[in-house]
Order: sequence, then structure tokens, then C-alpha cells
Amino acid sequence: MEQVSDITFPPALVSIEVLGDRGLCIVVEDIPGFGAPTDDRYELVWEVVVGFLVRGDPFPNSGPSRVTLSDLGTDTAFLHMVLSNSHAEPDYIAAMHGAPPVASEVRHWQVSTTDALIDVAATYGPTTRPLAR
Repeated sequence: MEQVSDITFPPALVSIEVLGDRGLCIVVEDIPGFGAPTDDRYELVWEVVVGFLVRGDPFPNSGPSRVTLSDLGTDTAFLHMVLSNSHAEPDYIAAMHGAPPVASEVRHWQVSTTDALIDVAATYGPTTRPLAR
């Protein structure tokens, strides 16, 4: 498990948006008093996702509970469920990213917030950037 973001934990969930027919945008906000010095907002964007799941319980039985964005790897129950119900092969997903296609394994990314736990199946991690207020 790898922490891949410096967003202060735990952020509040602001919004989730499906981009086009295959992307995902999650906006989170730092919560002053929970270790964050400000109330900065961040956007996490995946250009292509195979699937995602939003759980109302932000306290999982396993996985991260002290980081905002984590790469859980390629061998999780969530990922097995998504891939067993999808026709998305690595070459096909790579082609959706645009030329030149470079096949990569689908990975399980997890975003932990105070409001929800979001599981994402994608070949690459999100682009993360601060948003102007």
C-alpha cells in the first residue's frame, strides 16, 4: 500500500462527477482543526476508470484509514469484482487514454474522506491539483 498524495487527512468530500463516459473527478476539502492549517480544495481526476464504488462508511475493515489517497495494488476483492464484470482489458483501456497506447495493469485506488470511502479501478493514479477558492 502506497500513499500517493499530500492532501491532509481526513478531508471532507465536496463532489464526485463522472467526466464524459469514462472519467472521474473527485473534489475534497481540507478541514481546519483536523490537522489542516487551511480549508484548501483539491481535485483528483482520472481520465479513464474501469469502475468506482462509493461507500458511506469511511472506516474500512482493511486498507488505509490515515491517508487520503492510496494505491492498494492489483489484488483486492473490489478489483476482482470489477474486473470479473468488465470487458476492459489493459490494451483496450490504454487505447482509451489516447495514442500511443501503453498497456498497464488495472489497480485499486482508494480515496478516504470524512464522509465516504471511494474505491476506483483504473490503470493510473489521478492527477491531483489544488483548486483556487
